[in-house]
Amino acid sequence: MTATLMHDPLTCSLASRIAAAEGDVPLEIADLNLKTKEFVDGGSLCDINPLRQVSTLRLDSGEIIIETSTVLASIQAQSQKADFRRDPKDPAYFQMLRWIAFCATELHKQIFRIVFYPEATDAVKDRIRDLAPQRFELLDVYLAGRPFLLGDSFSAADAYLTWFFVLAERAQVDPTGYDNLCGYRDRMLDRPLIRDLIESDREMDRVIKAA
Repeated sequence: MTATLMHDPLTCSLASRIAAAEGDVPLEIADLNLKTKEFVDGGSLCDINPLRQVSTLRLDSGEIIIETSTVLASIQAQSQKADFRRDPKDPAYFQMLRWIAFCATELHKQIFRIVFYPEATDAVKDRIRDLAPQRFELLDVYLAGRPFLLGDSFSAADAYLTWFFVLAERAQVDPTGYDNLCGYRDRMLDRPLIRDLIESDREMDRVIKAA
């Protein structure tokens, strides 16, 4: 059996799809419309995750895992790719957790959560966007000489940061001027597996919105 990811196209659950693809971890996808909480093939997310959010992962055992950061850690632990999976005994494991947490708190919840919140005023959204340069500077300095967040190979943390850049333009947060970060963004978005997933998500997004 294969774990099932509850997935609304282009949302943060795309980071989990990216991690599974890059880690060669089999994953069933249950597409849904997060606005209505209804799955394309019937049923409701409300019956699976009381918070009605993604990422939500149902394991083979039937156990439910929520929160993108935890889903990413679960997916990477299932990978058999030695250059993708980080073992808890490896110091790189904690760096992976560090950057997953950074993406979750400093980028996803700190910036996207407010910028995409319908009730937030334009003034509030602009104040939140003003937080981006400090975070971009930190990433830009860290990525100097590093092709990936953990060094020489793609990790679950990269999956989360890559997803951020899928929506960064829509959120009107621009990393132009941070050369290391922009180079990283371009390399990640040009990876064949990631390109294909983004395109398939965009197509499914059009289908769901047209329904």
